Amino acid sequence: MRLPEGGGSDARDEAIESPSSGGVKRCANDTEVIDYILYDTSLHYNQYKIPAIPVDVRVEMWVQEITSVSEMTQDFQIDVYMNEFWQDPGLVYDHLNPCHRNISFDYTMLETIWTPNTCFVNSKTAQIHKSPFVNIFLMVFPNGSIWSNWRIKTTGPCEMDLSKFPMDSIDCNLVFESFNYNNKEVRMRWTDVEIDIFKAIELPDFSMVHYYVNNSAKQYAAGSWDELSVKFLFRRRYGWYLLQGYIPTYMTTFISWIPFYLGPRAIPARTMIGAIDVWMMGGIFFVFASLVELALIGFSMRKEDKPAQTKRPTRRWNLSGGSTEPAPPNPRLKRGETMDLYARILFPCAYSFYNFVYWGIYMRSALQNATV
Repeated sequence: MRLPEGGGSDARDEAIESPSSGGVKRCANDTEVIDYILYDTSLHYNQYKIPAIPVDVRVEMWVQEITSVSEMTQDFQIDVYMNEFWQDPGLVYDHLNPCHRNISFDYTMLETIWTPNTCFVNSKTAQIHKSPFVNIFLMVFPNGSIWSNWRIKTTGPCEMDLSKFPMDSIDCNLVFESFNYNNKEVRMRWTDVEIDIFKAIELPDFSMVHYYVNNSAKQYAAGSWDELSVKFLFRRRYGWYLLQGYIPTYMTTFISWIPFYLGPRAIPARTMIGAIDVWMMGGIFFVFASLVELALIGFSMRKEDKPAQTKRPTRRWNLSGGSTEPAPPNPRLKRGETMDLYARILFPCAYSFYNFVYWGIYMRSALQNATV
């Protein structure tokens, strides 16, 4: 049932008065309340006018998932629900005696009312989920309280110190504030809940062990802004590095101590090079050779990034078309590509030949000893 437009409070009271109840008001259903908010309120509502000076905006973050932490780009990806609560006297409908104590809307309603225009000011990327529709939720309460909820995937920066790798930890943070209004117009603060994490965050290389929240003021040229920041602490899972790096090194070191217990009369046994020693030295040689090849390429390209010491442009014009000719190929770059090409062929071939000789000699010796 549509409420009379512009009829004032008396007309609205008549619209929700039940004749059969002797003048007692009945409750207004959702359709009547929505019509009032969308149509009657729009006659005097100004979405560009701040509801109060200042508007108290309470913020709460729900962490759905942290999908990645990258050392290469020094950032992390997180999926969160951002909740904002404020009051707008222009959207009060308590006098209608609504049947339900709240009304829900989709994202289109946000385009017609005042909002604090908040965002993550330090994010690298941010995108509101759209599966299968824009994931924005808006709820209006009879007293004019607003609850805005939007689900977003964002990428934030991380602070890393790899000097303690792999026993290091990483701090990743997000900063949330109003983009348009300073703290004389909009005051931002966390709710009592602050952060709600749906589940334990476990990544292949990291575990989230703690988080910290803060509320501070940031000074800009246009005034002071309230900043809500949250910092996530990730600790590296170093079990893989123990199994693949530390334990084999321990074993190699312990094995090297065995000759200490053989006694001085066992000098030949202590100094004799066995098959396993040949294999390990061969592997170390190939690794060292590949690093030498990398060093040679780096040495030949050491002047590649230096700017050319020319005062005039090196552009040469084509008399027929007026376009520039391509720059001549860099000899250092060409030399480096040639070395890589040879290395891609020679290293696998040499290592294959080494395996053929090694296993041929020692397996033949083992078979001969087995038949004696």
